[in-house]
Amino acid sequence: MPGEPPAPVAGHLLPGSGPVLVAVHGAEGSWQEWRPLARKLREHHRVLALDLPWRAGNDYAWVRHGSAGAWLQRTLAALDEQPAALLGHSLGANAVLECIGAHRGTVPAVLFAPFFRASAGPVDRRLYEEFCAAFRYAVGDGMRVALGERAARLDPALFASMVDIALERVGQHGLRTLFGHFTRTAELDLAGDAPPALVLAGERDPALAGARALALASAMPRATVAHRAGYGHCFHVERAGPVAEDVVEFLRKAAG
Repeated sequence: MPGEPPAPVAGHLLPGSGPVLVAVHGAEGSWQEWRPLARKLREHHRVLALDLPWRAGNDYAWVRHGSAGAWLQRTLAALDEQPAALLGHSLGANAVLECIGAHRGTVPAVLFAPFFRASAGPVDRRLYEEFCAAFRYAVGDGMRVALGERAARLDPALFASMVDIALERVGQHGLRTLFGHFTRTAELDLAGDAPPALVLAGERDPALAGARALALASAMPRATVAHRAGYGHCFHVERAGPVAEDVVEFLRKAAG
């Protein structure tokens, strides 16, 4: 109801040993998607997987209580101790970027497939359509990963209709909410005293393709931005082994 404070965000500490990494899932995602990566990291780190209100099936009413970054800032402030690093995927990665831009992200960050705006140019219909196409790719890739081997056996037209249905559930309000987060990335202050960051993306993922990746690398001098061949949008699930290796190596150097 209007005027009520936002509900606290639950966190699930997954099995492992070592310093805690706080993991932030993307739009229409789930805290459970961090399980494969947590298993690969368990000899080095524990993963605290947050259950954010932009989980799958939400109505996007959470935006009344602030942006994704504001939700993450409140959640981090409520923790008993600061994590060793932040992990973020898709909208979760954008939430981490927002924290860094507000100078409240003081620990190293690993960002998977953030959506980043290439310039501060006009926010128009063309940009919205580009974003919607990139989000459709993200939703489709998440569906493909969730289906596993069954995805390859589906008729392409049937799979496309399944993606259409998923996007209809997100609705115009949801798309506009996510588009707003995307457009504001060009205004974030990611330089100065920003912490070190590793940014990974699939080389064909439109969320961070071409000029968008170059713009993020330019805006965030302490970030290493890398594309991986064969990765989709949800590679933190599908390629958990090599992703874990990248995370461990990056954090080892960051602690240096």
